[in-house]
Amino acid sequence: MNKEIKTVAAASLLSVSGSIVYLISPIIIGSAMDSLKFNSSESGYMLSFYFAGYTLISASAIYWLPKINSRIVAFYATISFVISLLIAAIFTNYTIILIMMLISGAGAGILYGLSIAVIAETDQPDKNYGIALASQLIFGSILLFLGPSLIIPTWGLSGLFIGTAIFVAFIGACLPWMPAQLEQSAIEGESNILNTTNVTALFAIAALFIWFTGLSAIYAFVERIGSESGIDSLMIGIILSFTIITGVSGALSATFFGKEISKLRQHIFSSIGILVAINLLISVPGLYRYFIAICLLTYFWNLWLAFFLGTIAEIDTGNRYPMLTTVALGLGATFGPGIAGSLVKDQTFDSLFIFSNLMIAMSLIMIIYPVIIKNRSMT
Repeated sequence: MNKEIKTVAAASLLSVSGSIVYLISPIIIGSAMDSLKFNSSESGYMLSFYFAGYTLISASAIYWLPKINSRIVAFYATISFVISLLIAAIFTNYTIILIMMLISGAGAGILYGLSIAVIAETDQPDKNYGIALASQLIFGSILLFLGPSLIIPTWGLSGLFIGTAIFVAFIGACLPWMPAQLEQSAIEGESNILNTTNVTALFAIAALFIWFTGLSAIYAFVERIGSESGIDSLMIGIILSFTIITGVSGALSATFFGKEISKLRQHIFSSIGILVAINLLISVPGLYRYFIAICLLTYFWNLWLAFFLGTIAEIDTGNRYPMLTTVALGLGATFGPGIAGSLVKDQTFDSLFIFSNLMIAMSLIMIIYPVIIKNRSMT
């Protein structure tokens, strides 16, 4: 196995650890509300604390990560992630859980940020982002299925935390494949890059934040939407784990067909798909409509995320902002569930649907600008 393959494999696996809590966030919220009797706001804020830690460490890592051995950083991030989840499982007090979620989020933020920075330095970042996203879904489906079907009915939220900790610890075995040092500084970049390029890249990252806020808000409560529609938790778990097929298809579609479609069409097509999926969940969907909506959501979510990351990598020619990409995702995942929890009143989701639709539409409008600027610079 050559060095490039090992590096991409390690970065993809680290992205799995960094994203696993987000992937299983619907069943975390459902379990917190059922087993610990948290309300929707408390459950949403629990995830917001996790992603606050994720975002804060990612933002600070812009300054220190390129100067430190990547393997050592990843090792300690994994340890802090695992230990904090185990403490949260043992002490089910709400305040302790919030603190441990903050710490575990910091560990996850480092792991995901490292994966983004490493992939950004590869020869084919578009393709390798697709591989990483597919890896997240393939491995994440394990907990998406085992959570509702086995772990939560027997051990509740504590069992889910323990299962996630074991999952992250096993993935830590890939750390020796990580490069010891990032090849390029995440903040220095090329001195001859035009200022307009920097502004364009930052605008694209802002669009990513808006998009992920709207997506995170709806995704965090898809389990509750299904539950309120009369779909039992086991079936919801099966549906969520089944979406590995559509999710991987979305990520791989970006990998194989991204070069064949213009950047502008990539974003328009993906946004339409996500908006259709969100609106299929309105008005108490039955089992079949719920299934179709979740499949469409996961397909276009992974397709559009790969397109977003590819667009940012193409605009950010000096590789200045890979960690800011992680910050944008973290901020979106921080605000999304918290806002969603405050919008859900008496298990009604109308305000949540309006919010998510507006955020998705706004992100499309925002990403069009940097795409057009980049196209003009190439002509």
